[in-house]
Amino acid sequence: MSAELSTAGAPRAEREASLFALGFVVILATIVAAIDGTVTVVAIDSMTHEFKSSTQAVQWVTGAYLLATCAAIPVSGYAVNRLGARTVWLWSLSAFFVSIVLCAVAWSSGSLIAFRVLQGFSGGLIGMVAMVVLTRAAGPERAGRAFSAVAVPSTLAPVLGPIISGAVIDVASWRWLFIGQLPLLGIALAAAWIILPRDGADPEARLDWKGLLLITPGLSALVYGLSGVAEIGADGPVRAAQVLGVVGITAVGVVLTAMFVVHALRRRSRSLIDLSPFSHRSFSAAAVLLFIVGFLLYGLLFLIPLYYQQVAGLSATAAGTLLAPQGAGMGIAAVFVGSLSDRLGARPVVLVGLLLTVAGSLPFALAGSDPDNLVLGIALALRGMGLAAVSIPLAAAMYKTDLPDDTIPHIATISAVAQRVGGAMGGAMAAVSLQLAAGGDAGTDASAFTTTFWWMTALLLVPLALSVLLPGKNRAPAPEQA
Repeated sequence: MSAELSTAGAPRAEREASLFALGFVVILATIVAAIDGTVTVVAIDSMTHEFKSSTQAVQWVTGAYLLATCAAIPVSGYAVNRLGARTVWLWSLSAFFVSIVLCAVAWSSGSLIAFRVLQGFSGGLIGMVAMVVLTRAAGPERAGRAFSAVAVPSTLAPVLGPIISGAVIDVASWRWLFIGQLPLLGIALAAAWIILPRDGADPEARLDWKGLLLITPGLSALVYGLSGVAEIGADGPVRAAQVLGVVGITAVGVVLTAMFVVHALRRRSRSLIDLSPFSHRSFSAAAVLLFIVGFLLYGLLFLIPLYYQQVAGLSATAAGTLLAPQGAGMGIAAVFVGSLSDRLGARPVVLVGLLLTVAGSLPFALAGSDPDNLVLGIALALRGMGLAAVSIPLAAAMYKTDLPDDTIPHIATISAVAQRVGGAMGGAMAAVSLQLAAGGDAGTDASAFTTTFWWMTALLLVPLALSVLLPGKNRAPAPEQA
């Protein structure tokens, strides 16, 4: 009997070891890509002085990266199906490595922006292919654990990136922000070449050019336009030309994205992004909830640093540092939330996560003009744990439907779009609400922040209601045959 158990357990142990090795390779690269997207925020001033350029021009070092990442999302599914995940992964890592070297030797703001476009596109592919590789290897029954592995670097990057870059710039040139990434990325590339398994490719796959020409500029314009809403009035009085520009770009994004949806519904599985998974109720509920989570996460991430600076009177560095408890909470929760979701199903874990998120958001609505940093720090830690307990099971639930394996790249794309657009819209709505509540001048008006915190916290009632549509406890899998 014991021999039989030992034999039966061997394949499972081998699969766990293989998944662990694969996870190591994927996480190593996603850590670099995730942090790289945030390190330049603190370096804008240093770059402006070295290149003798305007702040507005150098801001595109970050903006170009964001737009290039958005452009990579739609094409990632086709690339994986056409070439195979391993090939796309190795090419993406190689392009990212080259782009880091180029950024480190950039001779002008224009050259740096151009190299950041390559970096953003390849970094966007890295993040997308990471989800495909891990979920295929893990299978539906372990999708939660796979997403936990990807979530840890993704959630810690917004916190660690600015802190690391600030420390580097204090003692060295901003160029070392890129040079310092090379050893870790070199290890990731070598490990991927050795460990990443070869997978099937479909040489007959055809690129949906019409869909690509609609969704790529549409998604980029939508995200950029919504992100621009937060900048209106940030550097002085609201200007009509600025408002018209932002509204125009956003409108173009909405129209192109809507045209793509019509096109995709007609083309079905032959579309650049297959929308057929939305016919599954649990998938649709998870996608909508992911959009809402992105909305609330980035909306409050926009508000909280401003609150610390404009109401509490703290510096930008101190305000950014005080956000660390949220990243720590997300990182801690991500370690065990995935396995809980795999065992209990998405619904109970998401419900608990939403309650924690409410508990972590309420203190900001009650803080007023005299915040207690300790209380708010604890609140942020709770909120971070809650957001991890919501986002990871939701992302995993999208893969736990009876859909064929070749839809996984499309599911990964839909998941990324939902979170990215939700995040951009959350930041935009928070900015608009703040200005309206303050009568057009957010200044140091604590009541404007209180109003905005209240309605964004109240919005958590929507995902609470929708979460009942998520799958409950998973049925025990059938025993493996000898």
